Parts: sequence; C-alpha cells; structure tokens
Amino acid sequence: MPLTAVVLAAGLGTRMRSPLAKVLHPLLGRPMVGWIVQALQDVGADVVVVVHHHEEQVRAALSPWKVRFARQESPRGTGDAVSAALAELPASGAVVVTAGDTPLLTARSIQRLIEAHRGECSVAAFEAPDPTGYGRMVPGVGIVEDAACSPEQRRIRIVNSGLYLFDATYLKAQLPRLQPHPPKDELWLTDLVGPNAQVLADFPPDEFLGVNDRAQLAEARGILRRRVNRVWAASGVDFADLDSVMVDVSVTLAPGASLANGVVVTGKSLIAGEVGAHCVLHDTVVFAGARINPGSICDGAEVHSGAIVGPLARLRPGADIRAGAHVGNFCEVKNTIVHEGAKANHLSYLGDADIGAGANIGAGTITCNYDGVRKHRTTIGPGAFIGSNTSLVAPITVGDGAIVGAGSTLTQDVPADAIAVERSPTKLTLASADRLRAVYRRRGAK
Repeated sequence: MPLTAVVLAAGLGTRMRSPLAKVLHPLLGRPMVGWIVQALQDVGADVVVVVHHHEEQVRAALSPWKVRFARQESPRGTGDAVSAALAELPASGAVVVTAGDTPLLTARSIQRLIEAHRGECSVAAFEAPDPTGYGRMVPGVGIVEDAACSPEQRRIRIVNSGLYLFDATYLKAQLPRLQPHPPKDELWLTDLVGPNAQVLADFPPDEFLGVNDRAQLAEARGILRRRVNRVWAASGVDFADLDSVMVDVSVTLAPGASLANGVVVTGKSLIAGEVGAHCVLHDTVVFAGARINPGSICDGAEVHSGAIVGPLARLRPGADIRAGAHVGNFCEVKNTIVHEGAKANHLSYLGDADIGAGANIGAGTITCNYDGVRKHRTTIGPGAFIGSNTSLVAPITVGDGAIVGAGSTLTQDVPADAIAVERSPTKLTLASADRLRAVYRRRGAK
C-alpha cells in the first residue's frame, strides 16, 4: 500500500524571535523540519511539505531529502494546510500528517501507527501531566480542542499528539467539507477525527514536544544530543558525558573513538582517535591513535595516527598533521603539511608550508606567507632546526638538516646542512641605566 506523508511547515513562528523560519532552526546540524522528513522517509513515505512563510528558504534547506512541496496560499489552520496538498496525494493508500515543529518524532513511532492503523483515521495520543493547551481525546466524540473543552473534558489527560494516519480516499472526500471556526475562520484537521477514529494512547510524550520558542529549541536539542550520543556509545564510542558532548548527525564516529567533556564535532568530521575536553572540530578527520588535547579548534584538518595536537592549538583548513608529528599549545597551522615526527610545540604560526619529517620548529616561529596581495609557500626540509622567534619570509626554502639561529628574519633560501643566522649586533652602553631612568622621571614630572 503506498504511503504518503504531509508535513505542515507553513507557519511563521513569531515566538522564535528570529528572521529564520521556525522549522529551519538547526538541531545537531540538521534543520528542525529535516528531522521529521528523515523519520518519515525512514519508513518509506513519499513526503509532501506544505510551505508558505519563508517558502524559498524551506525549499532550499530540504533539497537533500528530495521531497515535494505544496503551497498554502493563505494560512487558515491545519485543515486548510492539508487541503493545500490535496493535488499531491494519491487516489488511495495511507496518508500520514504531522507538524514540522516536532523534531523528536521517531521512525519507530510512525511505524507503530502505520502497523496499528485500521479504518479511516488513526491518531497517536499520549498522557500529558499537564494537558493545558492540548486537544483532548474524548471517548465517543473525538478530539475536542482545549478552548472548547467543558470542565469535565479539561480533566482528561489523554491528548492529541498531532500525528495522524488517514485513508487517502476519506481525506480527499472530507477535507472540502470542513467548516470554518470563528473568530479566525480556520479549518481544523481535528474535525476529521471523529468518534470512530482509532486512538493509540500510549505514545512517548517527549516525541511530541513542539518547538515554539528558543527555550523549547534548546530542550529539544538536549534530548536529541543524548539520543544521538547513546547510539554512538552503543557502537563502541567512549563518551565522558552523554549530555555535554555535541555531535552533528553528519559526523562519523568510529568504534574506539573517545570524546571528553564539552567536545563539539560538526560537519563531515570523522573521528577515530582521542579528543580532549572542550575541543571544537569541524570537517576534521582524526585517525585512530591520534590525540587532540583539550581546548583545541580544528577546521578542515587531518590528524594522523600517533600525532598529538594541542592543548589550545588551532588547525585551519588544509592542516595535515602526519603520523607522530606534534603541534602544541598556541600554534596555528593553515594549509600546511607537518610531516612524520616533526614538532612545533608552542607559539608558532605555520601557514602555506611544508614541514619536513623530523623538523623542529622553535617557539615563536612565523611563516610570513602573505605579501598583501598573494600567498606564498615555505618549505622546511626533513631534520631542519628552526630557532625560536624566527620569521621565514615566503617564498623560501630551508634545506634538509639546515639550522636557523633563534631570532632570525630570513628572506633567502637556506641550503641543506647550512647554518643561517640573521641578527643585528647588540649595542651595550655601560653604567647608564640609572641615568636613563632619571631622565624619564624628570620628563614625567613636567
């Protein structure tokens, strides 16, 4: 039997207080509505998304899912929204309808509703500790909206989740018959859930948390974070804390990877090694046996087995830290290969460079790669030694095994096995420091 799903995503979401459409607010690297679409596609549904506000942005954001769209011309309630999708619905089969702002809904719950469906309409329901604001599931009646409940009906705690399954023939026949409700003349989809509807009343309440403001967005993000992390942990990934580590759904974690407190991993990262506390990694590969020490930031980098990065290092796009290499605290590496066993242990900038195997980069070394117009490369040969506080003005090559003395500023190549030292001579004026301080004091007194 064909399965179609209609996702209602036309709302403005003013309570989000954001220029971004409500359904596009991100949760672990995926727009809110993308979570619902993915769950529906996981059960084999052909998805139709109803749009209105921010239509172009919603269409663009959902392009990876290859869904179809229907436009609600003038939003007038949930019944009107589903009516906008009528032309996209099949003549027969099952039609799931759900909201685009419930990102915690799982494929498991959708599948359960599908398997239990009988008759013209089925609805998922749950028991709410505080049912205020929810439509009540009233036996022998159907759904009664909160504002229309009698005092007795208000005490009912079994409430409408907003997840429905309709027979397509029934839906197509009944939607045109909906009558508007004052004062806004809205058409309510709940009017199609009558006394004969099948009600499944024990669905997990947290799956139907609607996201209407930033507080609910943060709450949903926290639930999703733990849900995603538990799946990875079950596959063999070690988490110091399931609640403090944030992993985007686009990330791949390998069994044996280790993530400490406060780690954030986003983009197309692949992590198989050890990531220390409060690191932020984006589009980064950390191979098994590599270690990223606490407080490091990596974006578009590769860190190979046996390499050590940080603490407090920054790897920018194109940083390639090869096996056994070290990039230490307060080092920044960009578009640079640090070959096997090379070390830059602290306080250096290596940009647009090739650092040979076993080379040693002293503290304060800078590859001066930008002349104000173009970037130029620096090549440092295997086994070379670069002394502290050295500036290498690119383009420049330091040959294999060469030594560059501390404090040098070099503008020409250094041959292999050569020693290069560039320093101004030291000028000493003896027995003069006190006299100079006295001059300074007199100037300050004026």
